[in-house]
Amino acid sequence: MLSDLAFPHWLTHPAFLVFGLISAAVLLEYNVTWRKAVHPIALLNLLNHRLGKLIIAQPSRANSVLALGSALLLFVPLMAILWFIIQIAEFQNILIGVLLWVSIGQWQLRNAAKRIYHYIAQDKKQLARDTLNGFVLRDTAQLSPLGIAKATTEMLILRHVYQQIVVIFWFAFTNIWVALSYRLLYELAASWNPKYGQWRGIGQLTNTLIRLLQWPAVVLYSVMIIVFNPNQTMLQQLITSKNMTPATWLLTIYGWIIDAQLSGAYNYAGQRIRKPKLGSFNTLKLDHIKRVLYLQPIWLCAYILLCSLIAWLLSEIHL
Repeated sequence: MLSDLAFPHWLTHPAFLVFGLISAAVLLEYNVTWRKAVHPIALLNLLNHRLGKLIIAQPSRANSVLALGSALLLFVPLMAILWFIIQIAEFQNILIGVLLWVSIGQWQLRNAAKRIYHYIAQDKKQLARDTLNGFVLRDTAQLSPLGIAKATTEMLILRHVYQQIVVIFWFAFTNIWVALSYRLLYELAASWNPKYGQWRGIGQLTNTLIRLLQWPAVVLYSVMIIVFNPNQTMLQQLITSKNMTPATWLLTIYGWIIDAQLSGAYNYAGQRIRKPKLGSFNTLKLDHIKRVLYLQPIWLCAYILLCSLIAWLLSEIHL
């Protein structure tokens, strides 16, 4: 999958390559973060937004199939160019690692969450709202301090899984091209979020496709957490839920693990949306932000090891 003749034979074993490249990319992401204004994938979001505006400006053509097809016509040449560059490169694994680093980029999300925590602790509510507003789609202008903390906690949970865990899953079990394609589709789905009325016509297909790609990684990640944090009530809530999505699944699990109630009422584009409350029955507090920030790197390390082990087992089966 990731052969490179410049390295000794034992270094090209699929499991070692998966572990090494993912670990290097994660270390870079945690220590050398990109600002959103200069991140390559973030720059594509501007193109996604303008493309969507062009499509919805023509009502007779405003359908999700045309929109997704138009986006793919723009992405395919980019992927072809990257593939060609890597094929002729001497050190292919280094370039693949850089692409993986780009694919798991979060644009200083954890640093922003830490700033929000300190702003709320210092009663600087407006600064906390302004910081949060750059990372979430919901309306933040009227959020209370606890509302800001809840939105920040949910942002950390969902963005971490969608932007890193799922990318790592597809990279470990397929290749960088599937992982990068998922991330580009994820950003496209975020740009055309059907929760906003203007994107409902063209964003539904992309949103459905991205959920299908997220489910396998979400299930594996969740099973890993549940094994080390068994909770009968949590499992009952997961099993009996009538409308389970990757988001509600994750918020249910995290809510019980950090002992806080998540989800509920949201404001999107001036509209009030009510969803079932998930997790435990205790009110979320400011310190839950720090607890999520503490737990996620631990679970991420365990997840990388798990994916590497599965990749090793699969490679042995194929041999």
